[in-house]
Amino acid sequence: MFATATKNFVEQVDRGGSLIPVSSLNDNVSLLTVVVKHKPSWMWQKPKYIPTDFKLNDILTGDTPINPVIIETDFIKFDGKYSDSIQGNMDAKFIRANVSAEGKESSKLQSSFGSLKKEEVDVQKLLRDCKDRVLDMSHSLIQQTKGKQKQTFGIVKERVLTTQPSSVIVEVQQGGECEGGLSLCKPKVPNITIVSLKDTGSLNKDTNVTMEIPVHTALAYALIELEIKKDGRYELCLMSDTAGGFEVDGCAMEELLEESGALETALKTTAADES
Repeated sequence: MFATATKNFVEQVDRGGSLIPVSSLNDNVSLLTVVVKHKPSWMWQKPKYIPTDFKLNDILTGDTPINPVIIETDFIKFDGKYSDSIQGNMDAKFIRANVSAEGKESSKLQSSFGSLKKEEVDVQKLLRDCKDRVLDMSHSLIQQTKGKQKQTFGIVKERVLTTQPSSVIVEVQQGGECEGGLSLCKPKVPNITIVSLKDTGSLNKDTNVTMEIPVHTALAYALIELEIKKDGRYELCLMSDTAGGFEVDGCAMEELLEESGALETALKTTAADES
């Protein structure tokens, strides 16, 4: 319910942009929160984002924390209404039986978020603060993530927040009918029916749920991905077309090349050059 509302919000205000919808009210998404990005296996799939319980300062070495400059601006006022309707039927006839079914469902979602604000980290200052800083490569979160080739780190650089109590309302109406009949005829006397059964059933269900959203609830956020070296040094990926990740050693790189078929091509090219 909340995830659907935030997804619709992002599609309306930033389709194809950098904003990522918050999928759960239980997600702790604040500025500089570390988010694990799961890269998709196939090109038509979308990445998955899992906010963690840690911030950038939690996985850095040293005792000096990074204190970012935060810029607050008014964003937009947002109220959205969405509706869907689905209807279908089925009718099947057999020699001595027939079945018919019909179902329909309609849903309405209303998101009343009101006036929203945006919080952003001053990226230029963040760059200066991150210079010469090193990640603690022994940290459990890093240890559990770096060995997985399709996972990388990002830190929250901006987020969109509510500034007043708001709500999400969902109304669902479901209905269905089913009817079936069975006729049995006396053997060798096709025109005489000795048993005739008929059954009719229906189901109707209405659902109305209201969710109250507190002030300062994050609806969406944007990330800066991290390019992490083996020794813990890292760089911020400032361009949207630059992906982060963990530096891999020679063996891991060889495995990646073997999987993609690139290693075989490289060996053939090398052999041709030597001859």
